[in-house]
Amino acid sequence: MSGWPPVTGSAGSGIVSVANRLSQELKALNDRNADLRAELLQASGELETLLCSMVDIFNPHLGGHGRRVGKLVDDLAAHLHVPELAHQNLRHAALFHDIGMLGMPRDKLYTPWAELTETERNLILLHPEMGSAQLKTVHWYKQAAPAIMAHHERWDGSGFPNHLRHDDIPIGARILAVCDTYDEMMNKPQDAPVRFEEEQVLAHLMKQRGGQFDPKVVDHFLEMIEARARAAAGIQEPTEVSRTIGQLLPGMRLTRDLLNTSGLTLLTRGTVLRDVNVLRLQGLRGANAVVEPIFVSSETVQLEIHQDVL
Repeated sequence: MSGWPPVTGSAGSGIVSVANRLSQELKALNDRNADLRAELLQASGELETLLCSMVDIFNPHLGGHGRRVGKLVDDLAAHLHVPELAHQNLRHAALFHDIGMLGMPRDKLYTPWAELTETERNLILLHPEMGSAQLKTVHWYKQAAPAIMAHHERWDGSGFPNHLRHDDIPIGARILAVCDTYDEMMNKPQDAPVRFEEEQVLAHLMKQRGGQFDPKVVDHFLEMIEARARAAAGIQEPTEVSRTIGQLLPGMRLTRDLLNTSGLTLLTRGTVLRDVNVLRLQGLRGANAVVEPIFVSSETVQLEIHQDVL
């Protein structure tokens, strides 16, 4: 640039003037975009309120269930540091995951399967597809449709409607399935044939870890429930937690040396577990070659959740 003549006089003033004008126009455009975003958020909130009210009119129990599952999903998403857009889509899925059930009479929601008519059974089996199809017609909610479609798939492949298994099930659906089951069991109406205490519900989630549910999601959900209980009791969060080999996840940091049963150090304190470490330790589980429990940082490993994929 040193060979160029300096910009002086009226030419320099003109460039500065143009730059100032462009800067002002850019600021005005940014302000307008901010106003449009605020209007869009307000409109989406009003639409959400309207849809929730409509669900309440048709079936108050489903409306309350959706809002409670939405709160659980909010808490779990915050616990997992889910990106904002994925968090928003997951919350929408939680609010309206049973919208396909609106044609089912309330008194049939807790009727034993054997006592339902074929039409009622088909409605239950089809409600994920029906709800997903309904949400796809609303632009603001269409990203929630995959989680709604798959929220009754099971980790072991025995769910419905498509018998997906493991990571083929969208991560949003895996999160939703745990929150949905917890609330459904915790909030049975007074006239339901069976009601449960929270200890029974948590025991059910643990029992279905690796069967109905993604094991990692169950672990994170139980951590969240435990942390919530500690916070309610005013108990400070621990700096470390104990885990079995089966509960270890990539990204966890050891807070103590990991020893084998002969007293030899396998991994030193401070090691951040990688996939290969977890796999090798799991291979030793059956031989009882590792001293358990294993102590790791209370900061939980994060599930890999993309910005907008559920």
